[in-house]
Amino acid sequence: GFHLHCSHSLKPFIEGGSSKMRYLPTPELQHFTSTCLSDTSLGELIVQGFIEAYQCKADRSEVKLFKSVKKKVEKLISSSPTTFTKRMASSPLGPINHASTIQLLVQLISTMNSSLPDHDFSNLQASDFLRVNNIDLVVNKINDYLLNHSLEAKYHGIRKRFWDMLDSVVNLKKCDLYSFVPDDESEVFGSGQVWTMNFFFVNKSAKKIVFFACSASRKFRYNPAEVITKTLKKEVESFEEEIFKVEVDTPMLTSMPKGQKPTAMSLSEAWLA
Repeated sequence: GFHLHCSHSLKPFIEGGSSKMRYLPTPELQHFTSTCLSDTSLGELIVQGFIEAYQCKADRSEVKLFKSVKKKVEKLISSSPTTFTKRMASSPLGPINHASTIQLLVQLISTMNSSLPDHDFSNLQASDFLRVNNIDLVVNKINDYLLNHSLEAKYHGIRKRFWDMLDSVVNLKKCDLYSFVPDDESEVFGSGQVWTMNFFFVNKSAKKIVFFACSASRKFRYNPAEVITKTLKKEVESFEEEIFKVEVDTPMLTSMPKGQKPTAMSLSEAWLA
């Protein structure tokens, strides 16, 4: 599933085998995450996600990953020089035999390893990402899916505050934008999502990355199946008891119009609506 509840206060101290980025505690981003992206109810959807800032500062694990990725690239080039030359320039992150491209790939991988510590993204390749050349596409998508309607209605002025906040943290005009494109969304974001989105705002000159990811699921799917079943069972049982009491007290109940007698089926429909 999409495990978003790693304690943010612990992030700078997370260590392990996989390469991770230096987390930058940013109060305004933390506040937006806890207010708007933590099991937030938007109409019939539940939204889960995070927005986090990271410092691009190479540590030992990142240097190790850089060497390993470089080795893989060199191996691919030597195994098929002609095919590989054509593909080199078309990588979404830039020519993949360039050190700067490998460094960017390592930074994106390390950011994901830090944000989603239940996964290890160390084997991702440049082709697993997408470069977004037009910031308006990102702005429109985040506005349309998240900020414009339900969230703006819930927290007036949130859209302007969100973009002002992001700009103050990472300086949007100086950012390159990327998105991770998983082979199987459910492995990262959990199954049954109505929509998912993720964007990296990479400011190379400030050596900073902001990673924003969120997904939405329907409320009734969000609850574990057994909870739904138990709740329905309880409601149906208590409803049957009520009917039994009414039948004992009012023998004429059977002659009432059908529309006035709720059934277990209509009860479950009402509960799920």
